[in-house]
Amino acid sequence: MLEIKSDKLFNATSSLIIGIVLTIIGIVLVNFKGELYYQFVQIFMLAVLFLSIKQFVNFFLGKNKNKNVNFAKCFSNLVFCLILSFFQNIPLSILPLIFGGYLLVNGLVKLINYLILLKNKTNGRLFELLSSLFYFIISIPVVLSPIKNINRIVFLLGWYFILLGINYLGDFITFLIPKRWKKKIIRRFRVSLPAFIEAIIPFTVLSEINYLINEEDYENPFIFEEKEEINEPDMEVFVHTSDRGFNRMGHVDLYYQGKVISYGNYDDSSVRFLDMIGDGVVFTTNRKKYIPFCIEHSKKTLFVFGLKLTEAQKRNIDKELDKLFSQLVEWEPPYVSALSQSKEIKKEDYQDYASVLYQNTGAKFYKFTSGRFQKYFVLGANCCRLADLIIGKSGIDLLKMNGIITPGTYYEYLNREFQKKNSIVVSRHIYNQKAKSEKDISKFMKGFSK
Repeated sequence: MLEIKSDKLFNATSSLIIGIVLTIIGIVLVNFKGELYYQFVQIFMLAVLFLSIKQFVNFFLGKNKNKNVNFAKCFSNLVFCLILSFFQNIPLSILPLIFGGYLLVNGLVKLINYLILLKNKTNGRLFELLSSLFYFIISIPVVLSPIKNINRIVFLLGWYFILLGINYLGDFITFLIPKRWKKKIIRRFRVSLPAFIEAIIPFTVLSEINYLINEEDYENPFIFEEKEEINEPDMEVFVHTSDRGFNRMGHVDLYYQGKVISYGNYDDSSVRFLDMIGDGVVFTTNRKKYIPFCIEHSKKTLFVFGLKLTEAQKRNIDKELDKLFSQLVEWEPPYVSALSQSKEIKKEDYQDYASVLYQNTGAKFYKFTSGRFQKYFVLGANCCRLADLIIGKSGIDLLKMNGIITPGTYYEYLNREFQKKNSIVVSRHIYNQKAKSEKDISKFMKGFSK
């Protein structure tokens, strides 16, 4: 297997520079508010107008190198820019509407979480309700009057950049902290990219990988596996992604003590609201069978991060898993239920995910009898939330201020942690559709792009 060490010094320096730049941008936005925003929009519109006029002139002079640029495109681009220049309220409204819309969606997510927790009579619903009201109070005025609220929006964005910058500076500090001190650091809230951006991170990385493995010539080796010295992980985090449908958004599983642990809405009969809500189902299965199944059946690519745990962390995770499994009862997928009644059934008649998974891996399925995970919600009690409940006992700090954790959140965090010195994340692998095992993968992939 190919092994390399990450450039820890470069990654630490990058975190420091990014943190300083983001913090400065935030301070500038907080102090200048809407005045800076107005000037930025005007400069941007003038630049776009200039480029459109240049494109239009080049067309008549026959200097356009792009053969797809015709008179209609040049003319329409110019007219569009002129309209926006005369009606500047349109471009001025775009950022406030996007910002307000994002906050509004967060409010709706919190409200749905509250209703699910209320139905299940689970603790934490009051916090979800108050959070929902907070988001609605901020977002509705912005959506209804975007221009009037520009100062408020730029001020909030400024503080967002400041907190995001502090987050990167915090990462820089953890690069320098000795490993023995890291164990004493409590979990901290993370300020990161908006959830809708983080959600597409695994798919974006997959697109880059697909491009690289389809290239015939490589100037530099393309690393498919990275490990820190001889550290063997005690736990693995699987981040799934695919180029098909909702699988682009990803999924997260855990591998611990010889079994894969996964959570999702695997009971098709309970699925509601565009597959976003359903009964929460946990399954456990064999790693060697599960990875090929994900690759062959679901056409997925798996990013696998290995975590090295202390004995205390293992004990904490064991206690959390014991508590979790005490809330579960075994559940049978349709194929298993039918099989118990008749031995003459055909596998092809049962093509729901849970049945196919059982047929290929022998997975065991469970449903919750109590707790917030009784109902699965893609932006609430999801696969990442359950993984965070378990991994949180190891000190991984994925608590986010907006409470929405996506597979992209995990990928972004674990990828950055792997680049740090003395990190809990000690290995990083890729399992791709073009390979079915760790031995085969080296034939098709020459590395893993950061």
